[in-house]
Amino acid sequence: MVFWSQCEELDGTVKSVLEPVAADIDRENIIPEDVLNQLFDVGVFDLGDSLGDLLCKVRVVARYSPAVAHTLLVHAGSWLALGRPELGRGEILALSITEPGGGTDLRASLKTKAEREGEAWYITGTKIFTSNAPYASDYVVLAVGPAGPSLYRVSRSGNVKYELLDLIGLRGTGASIVHYERAGGQPVGTPGKGIKEALKGINLGRLGYGAIALGIIDASLRIIVEKASSTVIFGRELLTYQGIKWRIADIHMKARALEDLIEAIVSRAGDTWIVDPERAAIVKVMGAEAAQKASWAAVQIMGGRGLARWSKPERLQRDARALDIGEGAREVLLDYIASQAVKAYT
Repeated sequence: MVFWSQCEELDGTVKSVLEPVAADIDRENIIPEDVLNQLFDVGVFDLGDSLGDLLCKVRVVARYSPAVAHTLLVHAGSWLALGRPELGRGEILALSITEPGGGTDLRASLKTKAEREGEAWYITGTKIFTSNAPYASDYVVLAVGPAGPSLYRVSRSGNVKYELLDLIGLRGTGASIVHYERAGGQPVGTPGKGIKEALKGINLGRLGYGAIALGIIDASLRIIVEKASSTVIFGRELLTYQGIKWRIADIHMKARALEDLIEAIVSRAGDTWIVDPERAAIVKVMGAEAAQKASWAAVQIMGGRGLARWSKPERLQRDARALDIGEGAREVLLDYIASQAVKAYT
């Protein structure tokens, strides 16, 4: 693994920042500003390096807080959709795409409008499930302009108002309903090509969900191995039971296969960061399945303690379930993957 091995260099630093506050982030549904500042200080939110470097960061952060990893990933996807602009320290971006009427069919549900008055542009409409809303300095908004669906960069102002959503998983991502009330913005990208340009960020997000899944698997396996190594049942260490070992082997194999697939996609993308949409969809579906299996195994091996509200296994299980929904529902992606398979065999 060329770039996965680099992840461990960051682990200790990220652990010191996030492990003490991860449960609080989940409970309070918000990332404190000082935590974000610490992550900026250690370079977690620095973009512009390799795609592999980003995915390493996402994976390591997800070991301690999948929600914070999601915040980093959405920031990167927004940056890519914008065309990889220069960003200042402390700037976080939000990708504001989904409409209240539905998220799957972007074109049909798109109601947000962009109107030009002289040299100024004004964005009006409502978006839902906009992650990073409380943290963002700028929002990348999909709206209908004169040429059709286009992207606009909207800076935070009194004309941008958000309502934080109280979700059961990935709590702390800042997922919100955002109201744009004649908010000032500027067009970015190619007029009329906003959906295609937004999909650059969305496909990166799907690939990144695989990295979040790996972080959840890493954390779950640590819990499983530690508990199995320190617990004696009927006179035997729990780790000596074949059923436990085979379960660990199954999770480990899935993680290694996921690593290899992500690495191949990164290699094909090169410096462009534009990832293959079919393989990104496969990574998202596979990653969610593997993370759910691993996190549930962590819950189960802890027995009743694993069911305790706000415990790490319980949090990991809720976050793993959310991977089936964000960045495109599992069923929608399976339909897309099936259509690609049919093309390949006809």
